[in-house]
Amino acid sequence: MNLPPPFVPQGAIFKGIGIGQGIAIGPAHLISATNIRVHRYKLTNNQMVEKELDRLQKALTRTEDQFVRAKNGLPEELSSQASIFDALIILLRDPTLIKSVNKKIVTDRVNAEAAVNLAIREICAILSNINDPHIRSRLTDIEQLGQALIVAMRDQANGGARPIFVDGCVVAAADLSPAEVSALPVGQVAGLITEQGSQTSHAALVAQALGLPTVMGATDILKVLEHGDTLIVDAREGHIIRNPDEDAIKFYQTSQRALKGYQLEIVRSAHLPAITLDDHRIDIFGNLELVEELPAIIANGGEGIGLYRTEFLYLTRPELPSEEELYEVYRRVVASAAPRPVTIRTLDLGADKILAVSDTEGARQNQALGLRAIRFCLKNLDVFRTQLRAIFRASAHGQTRVLLPMISSLEEIRQSKELIEQTRQELTQEGYRVAEEVPVGVMIEVPAAVILIDELAREADFLSIGTNDLIQYTLALDRGNPEVSDLYQPFHPSILRMIKKTIEAGQAVGVSVSVCGDMAAGPLSAPLLVGFGADMLSMPFGVIPFIKRLFRMSFFEETQKLAEETLRAKTADEALACVKDHLKVRNADYIQGFRLAS
Repeated sequence: MNLPPPFVPQGAIFKGIGIGQGIAIGPAHLISATNIRVHRYKLTNNQMVEKELDRLQKALTRTEDQFVRAKNGLPEELSSQASIFDALIILLRDPTLIKSVNKKIVTDRVNAEAAVNLAIREICAILSNINDPHIRSRLTDIEQLGQALIVAMRDQANGGARPIFVDGCVVAAADLSPAEVSALPVGQVAGLITEQGSQTSHAALVAQALGLPTVMGATDILKVLEHGDTLIVDAREGHIIRNPDEDAIKFYQTSQRALKGYQLEIVRSAHLPAITLDDHRIDIFGNLELVEELPAIIANGGEGIGLYRTEFLYLTRPELPSEEELYEVYRRVVASAAPRPVTIRTLDLGADKILAVSDTEGARQNQALGLRAIRFCLKNLDVFRTQLRAIFRASAHGQTRVLLPMISSLEEIRQSKELIEQTRQELTQEGYRVAEEVPVGVMIEVPAAVILIDELAREADFLSIGTNDLIQYTLALDRGNPEVSDLYQPFHPSILRMIKKTIEAGQAVGVSVSVCGDMAAGPLSAPLLVGFGADMLSMPFGVIPFIKRLFRMSFFEETQKLAEETLRAKTADEALACVKDHLKVRNADYIQGFRLAS
């Protein structure tokens, strides 16, 4: 199926973060932002304190009931996302959050709304100092939870009349909670725009599961939109077009029809393996951050979990999680994914992420180059042991692999493996069931690891290339800094050569090499990685069906030729041009229909 050629529309174009791959065309339906002002007042006697504690408890109950109703009321197409609300309920029940709010009421003598507001702000202050975009994306969820509690205390949890939506409208709002997104009438709402939010927020997951073409992070767009404006939402590119001309409308209507058919064909075949036309198989796994993403990974054809980020369990609370808490979460993931393998990355924490453990001024400086990941764990052995014990106990319930982040020396992996073996023996002696074989892998994320790759490959059971950090540390730039964002170049010759060198080292000793950074999910970069010899790619669940389809209509031999040609490039632009030239001829449908990762 041939999709229309690229088209540049005329008119007012706004940019945000595209969620999914769809296109929506329809009139704007504006939902005004709810600005909740939190008044703070002093509690002057014990009776007032008791009253506020009672109001808090009733708000917790009311808010939980709201989440339960939202979960139970999910349409069939959202059934795989029901656990999103389970996660919100767990967070709502978090004893550390409740303890913090109670303390502010009892000790600081402030009213319940103010206590909730202060506690949520403290959590968000911790998360906002973290550079990891996956962790920062949870800020919205935490803020919405606090807002729901405050609204519940004002007896407004379910207040207000249900809005009337015009058929085919595009909803535009400052922000929406997962419950609010799930309540949108999909038959009437064609698309969604929000000023806030991110690609990995709970609301984004729900929107994607509903199949709503969505653009989030469209800053201040409500200031220019008017109710009834004609809008085009192109989730592939993250574009919003206000009041387009007739040519643009006709173009996007044609693209919309072709894209829907193309997407349906791809999603229907998501369960098929990624086997090239010349019979070479590539394993396609999913990246997991929160348990609620697991059903979507499996539904979209993920053959396992290639990267399970475990930091979020540590970051929304002032106290460290216990072994039992960690075990229950890991057990649930491993058992639910079985028989698919689950790769659990040990903590990629730093002083900026967990101040309760390391709160010296020196530890907080220069976070990217400070005490993070494996360095943090080897300096805080009690924290490391607790996580390892939970991981190995969970290993009894399914295939489990351990992945060590930010390794830069042989000493680090040897010390970690020694601690891992001690942990295994301790658990066995204590009578716990532990898997006989739990492979231990190394993340290749820093230049030192690439230079030592021959030695590291002999020490590891598998290698996993984290391209995001590898690019950042090799090119000496902060990928979150907009002033140098144009220098963040995945196709930089040094990056490509380091990836190739790592894969060759693994192949030389019979160790598998996977890629779990953003390059694994790109339609331009993924074929290149396979051409280099990567055994497995791990990516967000939403792109799994499309990447699998891309390989099923490709030749492995051609990806190898592409890799050879690209390695001869002297600049990032030359390498990128080489890849685009190669793929636009062989995979024109895919390249035209879906956002390029360039």
